[in-house]
Amino acid sequence: MRVIGLMSGTSMDAIDAAVVDIDDAIFDRAPGEQPSPHDGALHVTLRTFVEEPYPKATRAALERAINASATNVPLAALASLNVAIGEAFANAARVARKEAAVPIDLIGSHGQTVAHVVRPPAGSDLWPATLQLGEPAVIAARTGITCVADFRVADVAAGGQGAPLVSFVDYLLLRSPTEFRVVLNIGGIANVTLLPRRATPQDVVAYDTGPGNMALDAAMQMLYSDGPGYDRNGQTAARGAVAASLLGLLLEDPYFKLAPPKTTGREQFGMAFVERAWAKAQTLGCTSDDFMATLTALSARTIAASIPPACDQVIASGGGVHNKTLMRALEREFAGKANPPKFVTSDAYGLPPDAKEAMAFAVLAVAALHGQPANLPHATGAHDMVVLGKLVPGCNFSTPMSSVWGQGQ
Repeated sequence: MRVIGLMSGTSMDAIDAAVVDIDDAIFDRAPGEQPSPHDGALHVTLRTFVEEPYPKATRAALERAINASATNVPLAALASLNVAIGEAFANAARVARKEAAVPIDLIGSHGQTVAHVVRPPAGSDLWPATLQLGEPAVIAARTGITCVADFRVADVAAGGQGAPLVSFVDYLLLRSPTEFRVVLNIGGIANVTLLPRRATPQDVVAYDTGPGNMALDAAMQMLYSDGPGYDRNGQTAARGAVAASLLGLLLEDPYFKLAPPKTTGREQFGMAFVERAWAKAQTLGCTSDDFMATLTALSARTIAASIPPACDQVIASGGGVHNKTLMRALEREFAGKANPPKFVTSDAYGLPPDAKEAMAFAVLAVAALHGQPANLPHATGAHDMVVLGKLVPGCNFSTPMSSVWGQGQ
């Protein structure tokens, strides 16, 4: 099956669109038989990957909606933003389809997270909830392609935290009979999937470690308003020195003491977190370069703390792999330790680091079409495995449905 996976993470820098060929025979089953892909191999091949920036007006509206200092967002503005993001995602899908120059069977769209409140404050009247915008009906209408979207809410409804979801795909693609592997994604938030040797789905543990690029990007935007908005190659951090006292204070954040499963986001490690940290840094005499070096060390230290001593290999992906200072800091965390893990990027397994998450949501869309439960309760905290995603028919609806379920079934 040929699928477009669409993803925009917490950094909101662009919409990732991956065109992939998926051998979905692993999900096939006889009528009435429960799907059981866990003994087979999943084959996914990337054809095309594009990164399409948000239109400036959409990006500005999105930033207003998620700004922690905003007291409210008018419902009309939120409804309009849902459509605007859907239009942007549809455009990214069209660009990817044109570049690939092949027919597409299905789209899997993560959407854009604007709220993730799966652990409401004690005593509040909030329900556990997550909200991703990017109306799939718009995507299906503009492309003519059937779309699966809104993956996280099914896991939350099953008592989970709605994340991490890519751990199911990590399990299918990257588990090993001979190695303990840790699959590391360094996006705005960093997360890990722990895959022990000969792992079964029940053995998989996955969670968010804390900030990946998010605090670094927010700090660059705060310190250098006319800059690119991120620390290119970690150059700014490389000029500074880690402030041990500040790092110690940042490591006291309650999130780092939580046991998995756990998930976090902008509400915990976004601009408000960075502004508080910078205020403290100034009292300690830190320069802006020192501040960036310390935030980089925070990401590296909290990621390293999540990698077990038994790990043989770390498979890294996400935008953070391009931050040379961060990657060096991460490897230094293991210096002098017996049997440190080998670090590779997901490229070694045919999964380009920037494209891997978009590819994963293409796989999750195919799983949904087959009725395959695709969350891992030990990773998300859900009480059951459930089918993820909502299906919106496009003009081609009969094509993917008959491919999976047969004509007339």
